Amino acid sequence: MPEKPEKLREEAIKYFNRTVDLMQEGKPEESLESLQKAEKAAQEAESGAILFHTLKARGQILQSLGRLEEAMETYSFSLKTSEELLSEDPENELYIDTVRLNLNNIGNLGNIFQRMGNFAFSKECYEIGLEACQKLRDSYPENEFYCMYIGNTLNNLGELLFSMGRIEEAQEKYEKALGIYKELIKKYPEDREYLADKEMTLNNLGILFSEKDQKEKARQNFKEALDVLESLSKKDPRDKKLKEEIVLRREKLEKS
Repeated sequence: MPEKPEKLREEAIKYFNRTVDLMQEGKPEESLESLQKAEKAAQEAESGAILFHTLKARGQILQSLGRLEEAMETYSFSLKTSEELLSEDPENELYIDTVRLNLNNIGNLGNIFQRMGNFAFSKECYEIGLEACQKLRDSYPENEFYCMYIGNTLNNLGELLFSMGRIEEAQEKYEKALGIYKELIKKYPEDREYLADKEMTLNNLGILFSEKDQKEKARQNFKEALDVLESLSKKDPRDKKLKEEIVLRREKLEKS
């Protein structure tokens, strides 16, 4: 006789809480075993909320164990599942938060793969995040998070492609990212984060055009990047890091 959903939910919560305890005790392998039991009970109870929490924990545990490809698969599965549920219930805060969490996890994993020199998996992470987020942005064009995520991911993908020697593709990604930042800044002209993102992409374009020996375009982008930094520094004259960045940009501008 099958167990009742209430009992299965209780069992899933029990195993999930045990998973958290084991993670805090520094026992990732044991926590993964406990989590598998929590997932099984959550699936049988048809409890989406508990299942989302187990998927989140599984990705984090796998990532902590260095099993990054498996973590990527978990985050991607969780993202796809939460996307489908969000389309059915657009106001559900759990689904919204889970979508954002998985997008961030996939993007961060792409950055980790890039630092490791694993360009193929880095590219795959960025493309998974982009594809999902572009669909979401089509449904929610005014959503600030989706716009920002696409801009940041395009910039990261541009950096990756530049590292791979795929200069023209990198330029295309940078220019798309820059377009998104400019649109965001039109709406939020004083937002420091968007201004900093715009500056970063302008600087990346300056480096790219220098590589292509297009000196005038390189100078133009370095100059625009410097202008952004100087405007930020005027608003926060105590920020030493900004002053250091200004010095570096001036040096690039003089050498270009």
